Amino acid sequence: MINNTSMRTADLLSIARSGVDASNQLLTTAGHNIANVNTEGYVRERTSFVAQLTGGVGQGTTERIINVFAQNQLRRDTTLESHYQEYWDKTAVVDNLFASEANSISSSMSRFFASIQTASDDPTSIAARQLLLGEANSMIGQIGTMAGFLRQKEQELNLEIQSNIDRVNSLVKSIAELNDAVRVNQANNRHVEPGSLKNERDKAILELASLMSIETRVSANDDGAVLVNLTSGESLVLQDGSFNLFTINNSADLNYKSLQLNSNGKPTTLNLKETNMGGTIGGLYRYRDEVLESSRRELGQLALAVSETMNTQNRLGMDFDQQLGTDIFTLPEFTGLNYKGNSVGTEITGRIAQGQASQITSADYQVTFDAVTAGAPPTVNVTVAMLNPDGSPVKDVNGVAISQSYTGLTAQNGVFNQVMGGIEIEFNSGASYAVGDQFLLQPTKNTADKIVVSMTRPEDIALASPIRVEANIANLGDVELVSSKVPNTLVDNTFLNSAASAFNGAGGIHGPGAAPGGGVGAPAQILFTDVDEYQVLDSAGNLITTVSGTTDFTNMLAQAAVSGAAPPWPAAFSALDNYPGYDISLQGVPKAGDSFSISYNTDGLNDNRNGLLMADLQNIDSMQLNNSGSGNRVSFHEAYANIVSDIGQKSASADISLKAAQALKSQSKDWFESISGVSLDEEAANLVRYQQSYSAAARLLGTAQDLFNTILGIVR
Repeated sequence: MINNTSMRTADLLSIARSGVDASNQLLTTAGHNIANVNTEGYVRERTSFVAQLTGGVGQGTTERIINVFAQNQLRRDTTLESHYQEYWDKTAVVDNLFASEANSISSSMSRFFASIQTASDDPTSIAARQLLLGEANSMIGQIGTMAGFLRQKEQELNLEIQSNIDRVNSLVKSIAELNDAVRVNQANNRHVEPGSLKNERDKAILELASLMSIETRVSANDDGAVLVNLTSGESLVLQDGSFNLFTINNSADLNYKSLQLNSNGKPTTLNLKETNMGGTIGGLYRYRDEVLESSRRELGQLALAVSETMNTQNRLGMDFDQQLGTDIFTLPEFTGLNYKGNSVGTEITGRIAQGQASQITSADYQVTFDAVTAGAPPTVNVTVAMLNPDGSPVKDVNGVAISQSYTGLTAQNGVFNQVMGGIEIEFNSGASYAVGDQFLLQPTKNTADKIVVSMTRPEDIALASPIRVEANIANLGDVELVSSKVPNTLVDNTFLNSAASAFNGAGGIHGPGAAPGGGVGAPAQILFTDVDEYQVLDSAGNLITTVSGTTDFTNMLAQAAVSGAAPPWPAAFSALDNYPGYDISLQGVPKAGDSFSISYNTDGLNDNRNGLLMADLQNIDSMQLNNSGSGNRVSFHEAYANIVSDIGQKSASADISLKAAQALKSQSKDWFESISGVSLDEEAANLVRYQQSYSAAARLLGTAQDLFNTILGIVR
């Protein structure tokens, strides 16, 4: 057994001096804590000593009092709160916009369709027709206002993303520089922790955690440095340098900002998934992809669907000047956005195909060139893929990405080729494309505020049907007209367009010699030859075909095209898509000799049949509910209600998540502060204790000095 007493060789003076120094250091530490009680990010410090074997107090060590588990939990909860705070703040603004009754597009649509009904009630009233045009302008103006607001929000978002990324870069650089300073300071003084430097570094790391989800670990070199990386694994601060984040423009959509991680001084570039970033930046990107971009496209889909549906129905009617109807609205064309690496000078243009409103989706479309064939005209093979706003593929109910290939499409200026999604594309660069060229079409993102009411004359509203069906006054049976329909009024007397109808564009339908084939004319009469047999005749009484053995008189011309015999339905009629473009349905029991005539509705100014169809369009489920086209269709009002409810649901969910995140952060902050925060009561008690130890050590020092003086006196 070692006798420690025999090893205490220090004299009383050195023991007393070490006690004074130790107490002074303790008082300094306590004073430093008290002085920084209100300093943000300050971690309280503690000085500890060990006893010298030779006597007295040994070297003191000053270090911060910190629990790394509490600190890491605070960082994680800070990331979570910042994420939901930013997401909710931005989503709530859009939610308030759509939920506001003053901005309600549903109300504008209701007034517009009500004005159509009013005009249909008195189709000869020019005032009612003028009111209809006024409400059309009001509805399109309301849609344009909301679309413009969302476009402005995209611009603000991009600026905010850039500002936050700049701040991230600055913080990463600061953390790396503070690491260097800590290394130097700690190497020069092993017994005093560089608390101020570490506090500044921890403060920078906490701010970085509020911007994105990060993890930290202590350097393996035990030099005081802290390494930082994203939660997904990518490094931000390394032992020998740092990575910097910066925004880059998407190769096609210049307004769609994406993230890359670029190494500082090394040829390394990593693409990042923005919505997984967490923190403020992750919240901004999540708001962009889940709320802003989707709502812009869904609003555009609604605007295009309403406009093209009304255009289509107006084209199927007859206006006040007894002409076939024209478009009420002008829909914008949209230019394909170039991907990097495309052939120089090439472009494509898209537009909504006439009559394809029900096929419009809110998706983007990526067009990839598979083959280019020179010729007169040149042709191209392309693959069209549907994309979500974030660039991921749209998938069907089976989880398969939706795309479709097209071959032999004409690549010529002025020629549009219809593809999926209700759009058609003009490949106006001819044979200049190259295999692998890609373009991005965004039919609904930037079009809602570019739709205009092009119709200025109220007389051009086509409230009447262009077809008149009249029963012969000599009919003896009880058969009567149920309905007539006009699905096609395209005028092309050359029949080069396969969509041509029987309307000649001069206030009539094709007579003998003018119809396809140059023989009989368009159907103009139904003549019953028996209770279950009827003939279809042209305007000159020429027999087109005979239908036998039927008692169902629904869509009689469609039946004739399929079942007509002796002679059969003309092949030249069948070669077209929808000729003659009209049909009738009867009911009852006919007598032989009963007939019905079909003619152009000349002087039918009091007719409102097409107007009633236009007014009823608001009640028809005609819009795509989802991009895959596999779900149920919805009406215009239901589509808008879905937009509003979807944003509202996301806003409410974000609010709940935010409150939960705030509670978690409050708990973790309290935990951290209970360990690392400065307690004035505790420090005050320490001051009294350290002051007493200082006084005692000083008194011991005085005693040692008195003894020394006594010894000197004896020697003298």
